[in-house]
Amino acid sequence: MAIKIIMGIYLLILLITSLYLWHCQDKQFLIYNSKSTANFKTIMRWTSILLMIEIILGIFLLLQRSRYLNLVTLIISSLTVLIFSLLINQKNE
Repeated sequence: MAIKIIMGIYLLILLITSLYLWHCQDKQFLIYNSKSTANFKTIMRWTSILLMIEIILGIFLLLQRSRYLNLVTLIISSLTVLIFSLLINQKNE
């Protein structure tokens, strides 16, 4: 039961992150903006969409009986955020 509560909180944090990325795609995100990164808006938009898909998948997996299926949500969302951070930190030289 505790795993379901913790995963629910994690999915809520992912939802907030996804909505924030969608909202900030035309503005400055932390220290990044469209002037510092060439494909900034595209990266922000696709990351937000992927996180939303992962939230839907995570809710579906949360309702399953196996607690090990929640690892799928954790791994996929962690990889998405990792790829996002690598793409946004690329130097456009």
